[in-house]
Amino acid sequence: MTQGELCQRMTSREFAEHIAYARWYAALPDSWQQTSLLVASLLAPYSEKGKRPKPSDFNPIDTPPQHRSQDLAALMQLRNAFGLTDADG
Repeated sequence: MTQGELCQRMTSREFAEHIAYARWYAALPDSWQQTSLLVASLLAPYSEKGKRPKPSDFNPIDTPPQHRSQDLAALMQLRNAFGLTDADG
């Protein structure tokens, strides 16, 4: 839906209510948190008792990217941290 269509179909008050609901009540974890939770869950059965991984062990950054360009920058930082080059893929 375009911005123009949205303005025609929804009042500013209704839009503000949707934003408030999404921000405070229906906030789902971002994709980085979802991925780290999934990885920790998949590894848990194979871990020693009392040494199960935490999702935070697999989340390399504190603040998730909000834009695709920030995603790319974060991935490039990880790539550089591991010493990978273009030839490594």
